[in-house]
Amino acid sequence: MSHRPSPRYCSGRKCWGYSMSVARPILAYLDTIEEKPKGLALTLRTFVRILKYHKPYIPLMVVIALLAALRSYLFLLEPLYTSQIIDQVITPRNAAPLAGLLWRILISGVGWAIVSFLVMYLNGILAQDVVGDMRSAYYRSVQGKSFLFFDMNAVGDLTSRATTDMQFVDGFLRTWLNIALNTLLTVVFNFWMMFSVNPLLSVIALLPMPLVFYLQAKAFLMTMPLFRKMQLTLGKIGAYVQQNIVGMKNVRIFQREDEMDKGSQEISASFTSLAIRAGKIQALYMPSAPNILTLGIALVYVIGANSVLAGTLTLGGILLFARYMNRTAGPLSDFAAFMGSMVNATSAAERMFAVMDLPGDVQDGPDARDITIERGEVEFRNVTFGYVKDRPILKNITFKVNPGEKIAILGATGTGKTSLIYLIPRFYDIDSGSILIDGVDTRNYKIGSLRKQVGLVLQDVFLFSGTIRSNIAFGKDDATIDEVRAAARAARIDDFIETLPEQYDTRVGERGVTLSGGQKQRLTIARALLTDPKILILDDSLSFVDAKTEQAIQEAIDEALQGRTCFIIAQRLSTIKNADRIMVLDNGEIIEFGTHNELMARGQVYSKIYETQFLEQAGEETSEAKLNGKRA
Repeated sequence: MSHRPSPRYCSGRKCWGYSMSVARPILAYLDTIEEKPKGLALTLRTFVRILKYHKPYIPLMVVIALLAALRSYLFLLEPLYTSQIIDQVITPRNAAPLAGLLWRILISGVGWAIVSFLVMYLNGILAQDVVGDMRSAYYRSVQGKSFLFFDMNAVGDLTSRATTDMQFVDGFLRTWLNIALNTLLTVVFNFWMMFSVNPLLSVIALLPMPLVFYLQAKAFLMTMPLFRKMQLTLGKIGAYVQQNIVGMKNVRIFQREDEMDKGSQEISASFTSLAIRAGKIQALYMPSAPNILTLGIALVYVIGANSVLAGTLTLGGILLFARYMNRTAGPLSDFAAFMGSMVNATSAAERMFAVMDLPGDVQDGPDARDITIERGEVEFRNVTFGYVKDRPILKNITFKVNPGEKIAILGATGTGKTSLIYLIPRFYDIDSGSILIDGVDTRNYKIGSLRKQVGLVLQDVFLFSGTIRSNIAFGKDDATIDEVRAAARAARIDDFIETLPEQYDTRVGERGVTLSGGQKQRLTIARALLTDPKILILDDSLSFVDAKTEQAIQEAIDEALQGRTCFIIAQRLSTIKNADRIMVLDNGEIIEFGTHNELMARGQVYSKIYETQFLEQAGEETSEAKLNGKRA
């Protein structure tokens, strides 16, 4: 296995990566970026960016806004009709208008309930559509990232951005338009009605409003950094939990349960502390709106009572004022909660946008096009590559592989074997030099076109939690069952599949948990063969199969590789010897390249490896073959 980047290669807030001849910053450790201070301007910019995802749904938003205006208007009527009952029925003791006013209250109340339901229902639809678009955009962005991005970022944290963070955004989007419109329209309509009744009392009622807005703004600014840190901590919790679940076997083997639990408690305690601090601020400031408005109501009662006694204001009028002021307090309190939810949601969205804003490290060039690989000739010309600046993993690599050749790559751990083969389908871009397939620079191929024609079987086997058939056909959705069976036969796994009760419809469990290592490896080989690649790469993909199965797979691969180029990273003698040529890497350089006989005749590194390790391995394989023969 080759070198992989690690945190020690990061400097300050940047991790240096590769980009042709000039290294550029790879902002991979996203938490280091997110921890720097951010102000109100960024929160508002993030909110505006979220709003841009609403653009396709403007007609729906217009409908919601119109319904919200109707709801706010209907909300005004009940206090008005109630004041009329006081002034026109109770005070003059005249029952004639009562029935009509009661019917108006009933109709306006039912209408308000129906319109409120429609507003909430349509808001839910809008939120689901917008959140779905944001998740899709995030997923597309992540898919476009290079291998280096995934090498340097925790899977749990990336997953948390699309799940936990998006839940905060979803909760905000379900209410923001409703609360914003309700607050604006209710306050405007209420004060419009109040001014129409008595301008002086309306001005008095407005006096507490600046203090209300000041306290809400202060709470908003104080909780903003806390909510942002909470989102960052949630990402760390997700990464920690995911890492521990994946490594649970090792945790138990080494009896580290207590230490892992302690680490989880420390991260959770950090989140809890932040949440408590934010909660204290909200508990202190959020009740301010109704409490302060109560003072305004008291002033209205004092001055209004004098107006009633003076005959310039009716009893119904003063009660109407009080009702409208009370109804103003509710939306203002909701708006304070809305501001807190906005900070939470924008903090969560910032984490998602931080990933989306990272430029793709490997992208199609302006001259890239779909090109069919006809022959499978592969050539490296003076290729130098490193995961970080000034630390090359591969140095001035030059070689040419003819169409249909099978090349075995040999070298100690960390010599750059895997890095070399990952450059062929452009999972990484090189620092200098060029890689050609059929005489065409790989940078002139469209990435999708290139990778469809290069089959790769990784050493780290991964199966999806579907059926055997869906896993084999993963790279070719329209594959028929006959094609799937043919690929399975080529990988020498069909006999095993046929013994299963549901055969190719058998579910393999998450990461193929129901299968052995060798069975999973053969399924991934079948997956690669099904795509009928012109170039096939096997990254030590026979390490989990026994010698007998390896021989069977090798025979099948030899048949399937007629006219195809193959690169194999392997350690076993049989695989190495059967290759057309053998490449020996050491310290990122090719030190030998030739056939088995040529390299043995030179008597250099390969021959020494063969005489020591390979002869011992050959003895082990002979013993295994004899044992299998006796069992048979």
